[in-house]
Amino acid sequence: MFFKRRKKVYKTDKEIFTEKMEKSENELTSSNISNLIQHSADIIFHSVNINGNKNLRVTVIFIEGLVDIMGMDQFILKPIMQEMDFEKCSIEDVVGMLEHSTLFHGVQKIRTKLSECVNDIMDGSVALVFDKVKKAVTFDMKGFDRRSITEPTEENVLKGPKDAFIEVLRTNTATIRRKIKTHNLVIEETTVGKQTLTKVAIVYIKGITNRHIIEEVKKRLDNIKADGVISSGVIEEEIIDNKYSPFPQIMTTERPDRFCASVLEGRVGIIIEGLPTTFVAPGTLNQFLQGPKDYSQNFIASSVFRLMRFTLMVVTLLLPGFYIAITSFHHEMIPTELALSITASKEGVPFPGFIEVIFMLIAFEALVEAGLRLPKNISQAVTIVGALVVGQAAVEAKLVSPAVVVIISMTAVASFTMPDQDFSNALRIWRFVIVILSSVAGLYGLSIGSLLLLIHWSKMESFGVPYLAPFVSVDDKQLQDTLFRLPFSSMYKRPIYLKTTDKKRRE
Repeated sequence: MFFKRRKKVYKTDKEIFTEKMEKSENELTSSNISNLIQHSADIIFHSVNINGNKNLRVTVIFIEGLVDIMGMDQFILKPIMQEMDFEKCSIEDVVGMLEHSTLFHGVQKIRTKLSECVNDIMDGSVALVFDKVKKAVTFDMKGFDRRSITEPTEENVLKGPKDAFIEVLRTNTATIRRKIKTHNLVIEETTVGKQTLTKVAIVYIKGITNRHIIEEVKKRLDNIKADGVISSGVIEEEIIDNKYSPFPQIMTTERPDRFCASVLEGRVGIIIEGLPTTFVAPGTLNQFLQGPKDYSQNFIASSVFRLMRFTLMVVTLLLPGFYIAITSFHHEMIPTELALSITASKEGVPFPGFIEVIFMLIAFEALVEAGLRLPKNISQAVTIVGALVVGQAAVEAKLVSPAVVVIISMTAVASFTMPDQDFSNALRIWRFVIVILSSVAGLYGLSIGSLLLLIHWSKMESFGVPYLAPFVSVDDKQLQDTLFRLPFSSMYKRPIYLKTTDKKRRE
């Protein structure tokens, strides 16, 4: 047999020089860090000699505004400059002493990679960079201004906690720890956003939450390839199952008590750094119709109000379409006196009922949007005055009939009773679909629109959980917290559709 002799490949001087340069550029030194981030005016580089020893030189790097300057001076710089004895120590000894908590600081990390050190600095840590050994010690010394914990602005409740989430991730996780003190509470963190490097916390209880849901949440968060996470919609749209549905598929809340209650039930919580709202997955239709006060008052009153809420959901969705159907196609369904009253009120109005309803619905949506965009001190007054003026002026100008104004007013009031704003917005969109179908085919169109909505809900899933759960459950005991709320003593099992590991919530 003949063997072909392999040629020995020799690298050129240019290739060797290039490899050395690339390697040197990846080394953890103050100069390499400077090349990456020193162009920013708020990043401070300060070289000092430990105890005045020129052989023990260290570069202090931090971002002004993110770091507690007084804490850094007192607990890091002062001890290594004045109080600690490094006279007979080498650089390696100094790094070893700092690694083993010789300073009065509990959170320090030894970094040997340039990227890890830079990420710590950008996150608000103080870095002590030792160029001779290509290592750095980073200390978590965050000290930026933050908003204090205040009352919830969107989910108010009379009987219940008055705290709400804020924009600081660690404050939010501490708030949850104060409410759920079990050692089984797990808070895992991941980073989302190539440029913002936003921290996202995944919260669940080990031994209760279904492991498949946890892994699916992690997988979807890791697959997000966005540049940054500035608003909650960036993450929400990436992790939901049906991106083209107007209906929310994960619950959004600013209340820690509601968040913790969902986690205890077996769901997975998501907290995003920089945002005061949190996510809870999976989300179901029943969940979006439950208000925070349902569990803070008597179960009889809660059941009555919840049943009324379900009824008002149907009213706000179908009432305009039903009015168009019976006045335009099915006159025989209207009692004689009511028909004469409606006919009299429409005298002089040149537009058919469909145009009247569409006009008033658009006017209502415009007033709602105006109220959201205006400053708070004038938005309420403008919304109320605008509604009265527009309604009265439209009636007097014979653009719409008084009956249509009453119908749209009832529809608007019913929509305001929905606890979840995203769910309410989806109902408002689907309301237009039903109005258009009703104007084309009367009650048949109304029925088609309702069936399409029901089919859409039936096909939807959130992390493997049916959107209509527990209404589609074969176990009638799962209906104990749906249209009605039974006493807490009767709700001794967690929802079956979540497939929790521990199915009992009470002994």
